[in-house]
Amino acid sequence: MAEAPPIDPGGAMPFSPYEFQIATRYLRTKRKNGGVALIAMISFAGIALAVTGLIAVMSIMNGFRNELFSQLLGFQPHVFVDTRLIEPDEIDSLVAEIEAMAGVKSADPVVQGQVMASTDQYETFLQVLSISPADLAALDVVSSGDDPRSQTGITHGSIEAFGAGRNGGDVIVLGTGVARRLNVNVGDYVTFLTARGAATSFGVAPRRKSYYVGALLAAGVSTIDDAIAFMPLDQGQLFFGRETAVDMIQVRLDDPQLAASFVDPIAAIIGSNAVVYDYTRLDPAFYNALQFERSAMRLVMTIVIAIAALNIISGLVMLVKNKSRDIAILRTMGATQASVLRIFLIVGASIGMLGTLAGIILGILFVINVGPIQDFITWVTGAQVWDPSVYYLYRIPADLDWGEVAFVSLFGLAVSLLVTLPPAWRAARLDPVEALRYE
Repeated sequence: MAEAPPIDPGGAMPFSPYEFQIATRYLRTKRKNGGVALIAMISFAGIALAVTGLIAVMSIMNGFRNELFSQLLGFQPHVFVDTRLIEPDEIDSLVAEIEAMAGVKSADPVVQGQVMASTDQYETFLQVLSISPADLAALDVVSSGDDPRSQTGITHGSIEAFGAGRNGGDVIVLGTGVARRLNVNVGDYVTFLTARGAATSFGVAPRRKSYYVGALLAAGVSTIDDAIAFMPLDQGQLFFGRETAVDMIQVRLDDPQLAASFVDPIAAIIGSNAVVYDYTRLDPAFYNALQFERSAMRLVMTIVIAIAALNIISGLVMLVKNKSRDIAILRTMGATQASVLRIFLIVGASIGMLGTLAGIILGILFVINVGPIQDFITWVTGAQVWDPSVYYLYRIPADLDWGEVAFVSLFGLAVSLLVTLPPAWRAARLDPVEALRYE
């Protein structure tokens, strides 16, 4: 007589086809038959929407931060050197030494001052930067206008006449917001008034002069466009009474993120007669708030995903209760506790995995089409949903970070598995005798 094959005490192989078959059947079973299809759909939709929201929010936060830094630092210097206590004849040599440093793109001597700008009808206060024509032309925000898709750069006029003429000439460049506030365009004249005028026997007399608007510049950041004007360096020294001195050396780097590491080396070159600081010192609360807001939004949205995934627990608890008779029969037919555990893990993980996958797809589609979505909402509501005077940018930015997408995917799957464990463990521990006692 042939000898019977030995019985495998461990049961079927882990994650065998029959486990997937039973899990799929439980997912598709209607509620009237003891299933949780409706709750599974709600859990799926909750996880999908939470993942979509996290990807969309983080992408917009990344885009906001990157766009703001790109446009702001395309105009704003990265390191500032206060030279008011340095002798004027030392400036050129210091500029040359700084520009010779590896990683330094440019070092521009400037004179700055505040003026009241006025026309026949309007007036406003401006920050005037006096800079050499070559340094102005080399600014990233000016050269960006060479790209026809760019919304920054010289929007009207030209800087060819900037700096031409006696003492630098009378041609200035205005921010586009300033031009709107003063209702002027290229070819018009604007009068500047400053309290830093010539010294007389009766004190310092205000200085007043009219300048020709040669070009309009858009920096892409409304706070800059609304309050900036450029004047030739020679003319600025004359208008603000600096003679041959300059107020500051503005240093721009190849990588703005390294600005803090250049402060000490530049200070060593300048000496003790100047103050050197990087751009984050101008408004530390602003830059710290950007970083904190990004981290806080990631934390909030991950909590939303966790809350959405908790729906899986309620669905599986009901499923275990409704299918206790089936579980008992499976156990009596030879299914192990581990096999029952894996069946319900597959049920919960399937909901979480499919929900996460759907959320990733929807999130990526949202980020890719955020511009048309903004235009559609504006068209439907008839209102400007993205006010540049509030948000400093003219369109909703979105920058998809695949590292963030990977984080969201792994987090969604991990949470789905974790919340599935308690009801799956309860199902595996179910006593078949007790479950069938009253059947």
